[in-house]
Amino acid sequence: SSGINAEYGGLPVVFRGVGKEFPAYKLWSDEYFQSHPESAYWTIGYEYGKKETREGAQEPIPFAEYVKSYREKDWYMVSGLPKFLRKDIPVYGPLNCDFVLENLMDDLVMWFSSGGTKSVWHYDDYENLNCLIAGKKELILADRTSIEDGHMREMGSYSDVDVDGVDLDRFPGFSKIKFYNATIEAGDCVYIPTFWPHAVRSWGRNIAINAWWDIYKTPITCGEKKWETFENVKLITDSDIGGGGEGVDPNNSRGPVENFRAILWGSKPFRYNGTMAREEFKEELSNVGGDMILEGVEHNFDLDNPEMWGVLFESMDLNNDGLLQPTELDLVKSSNFISLLESASRRVDNGRDEL
Repeated sequence: SSGINAEYGGLPVVFRGVGKEFPAYKLWSDEYFQSHPESAYWTIGYEYGKKETREGAQEPIPFAEYVKSYREKDWYMVSGLPKFLRKDIPVYGPLNCDFVLENLMDDLVMWFSSGGTKSVWHYDDYENLNCLIAGKKELILADRTSIEDGHMREMGSYSDVDVDGVDLDRFPGFSKIKFYNATIEAGDCVYIPTFWPHAVRSWGRNIAINAWWDIYKTPITCGEKKWETFENVKLITDSDIGGGGEGVDPNNSRGPVENFRAILWGSKPFRYNGTMAREEFKEELSNVGGDMILEGVEHNFDLDNPEMWGVLFESMDLNNDGLLQPTELDLVKSSNFISLLESASRRVDNGRDEL
């Protein structure tokens, strides 16, 4: 199935050696990076410190300057893949679907260091295909049902646990988790399903590219159009991680409906049950707040009113079974989301919600 995760219960998969055919695998030396004129002015973001804390801000720097310095510095580049290098990354088979690439592809991120990096214990609310171009990585993973046992922060998708030594008195849930190991070498790719907690370590000069794309549960039909590389694939956030490159195009960034879908997909009911009841829907969106969903959009909706969300749920529950199904959430598009909110707002104002 294109998009890889045909079922919500998808499992991680390691694709051994597929990346050895990538141009990047053969070309990406430091000298090759610096041979591109764009590297002198294309800025990337890097983290100071190879053991991730998520407390420090990323520093912007020209890509060429990073390449000159990273071997001697305690630096870790985590930034959108510079556009002039996207031609070197093929669209690997399972992702080469026009619907996925034109509607769901969120970002390509470059992870680049001299090795010795350690990530926090975290999960992503995207589907993730991570391809290692150079070095070695070890991924420790756990099933999405173990998220609560991993003591994730209430606001955020990561834990404060020390990945070098778990304090079971402070984080007892880790004793209940069944862990999986995926060790990959240069040329390997690994698929990490949405909401699977994981931590990553790296060794040696280390370069990885991960593709993130949005969850979509409705069956996908792919057309005949194919892409050879990511050079001309339009991304939703287009490399805003790290604040590098040419800046984010405001017309090509995550909008209200993407925020809305991401919040619901990341909620506990959808993660654990694959559905969401009306009261769960109201509680989740009331807790998050409408301003986060409609960030940057002028509106007059009373999004602090839980009744607004209850009426919106009714309009989305097309089969009237009292549960929001994945396919019903997938029917909410940029073209109809604001109209759904307007309709719900009118119903609340007119006192026609049945709560």
